[in-house]
Amino acid sequence: MITEHDLARIRALPGDQSVLMAVVHVHPADQDNHGGALTTRVKSALSDLGVPPTLAGRLLDDVARARESRGKSAVYVLGEEVEERFDVQLDLPERFHFGRPLPTLVENAAHALPRVGVLAVDRDWARLFVFEQGELTELRRERHTELDNVDRDDLTASTSTVPGAQGAARAQDGSGFSAQGTGPRSDSGVEFFQRHLDALQQRFYNQTAQDLSKELGDRDLGHLILVGPVARLAEFRAEIPATASYEVIGETNVEVGTGSAPDQMLLDRLPPLVEEFDQAQETRLMEQLQEGGVMEMERVLEMVQQGRLYLLAIPEDGSQLHIYRSHNPEVPYFTARKDVTESPLDGSPMERVTLEEVLPQFQALSGLEVRRVPGEHAEKLVREYGGLAGLARY
Repeated sequence: MITEHDLARIRALPGDQSVLMAVVHVHPADQDNHGGALTTRVKSALSDLGVPPTLAGRLLDDVARARESRGKSAVYVLGEEVEERFDVQLDLPERFHFGRPLPTLVENAAHALPRVGVLAVDRDWARLFVFEQGELTELRRERHTELDNVDRDDLTASTSTVPGAQGAARAQDGSGFSAQGTGPRSDSGVEFFQRHLDALQQRFYNQTAQDLSKELGDRDLGHLILVGPVARLAEFRAEIPATASYEVIGETNVEVGTGSAPDQMLLDRLPPLVEEFDQAQETRLMEQLQEGGVMEMERVLEMVQQGRLYLLAIPEDGSQLHIYRSHNPEVPYFTARKDVTESPLDGSPMERVTLEEVLPQFQALSGLEVRRVPGEHAEKLVREYGGLAGLARY
């Protein structure tokens, strides 16, 4: 897994040294990785980039080991003073880069799917997890101990008869009801017992929902998936306040109790739910851009530099788009126009760079959020919107 600490180290790499960065799909179950196919594919990609033999050899030597590791994809950062490999449990598209450090390549791998909270809950258990980069980490496990301490006999015995009730006890000779007796037998004891259980259960769900808001907030998690029996999840959702700081984005069940469900059983059910949610977000974003977004690359770049955008939508692989950047980082200027050879701000020469290279500067300039859109959405972004699009602050 790639941690925030790892990302900070990658961002801190000197910008004047060349590094080899790659995302390699090493999943052993993929037929394209059988035999020497994986090595041949990687070697061809490195040759196309002109990677020096020594540096390319370091990556090729490790690829076979990465295929035997626990990850589905391996993310590499290799250079004179750095040698990193991060194993990620996701099937990521392959990418290769050689040149100045490109932190966004690693960031993109780390954020390929949204981080979400997962709560497995039923009458007996509440287990909280975080699902990130294809891995599931349990944060808390709580048993509903109040149910263990309930004595059914004590609760039902005291309410199964009504001592001394008028005409309550049937005469032993079958002649009817006597004037005095021990009271009628009734189902009221069972009903009282069930109401008591329901009250305990509601209190457990209510407390779990209250704790959840803080726990998810502390970890900057805004989305939640619920796991458990359908009826229990409906009862739990009734306790979630309308003002909750998180959104329930999906529900699923497991064949065994939530308290004993293996992590792998949960993992098998989570990715489709998260991917469906991610795709729905992408669709909503494209609709927002269509309705009120800023389009055309030059206009978008102008508004980025003015700090007027809060969100920038780019194709999934920003290394395929090029723009021009002023050589002086102290007075940044960006344009998509090829005929601009000098910055109009300070006269410094312009250089051609990939969009991927300048994203950190964009974010530093105006604190905007960068959203990558894949597949057909990326094609539409390039074909109809000019390559970039954004949502304005005002």
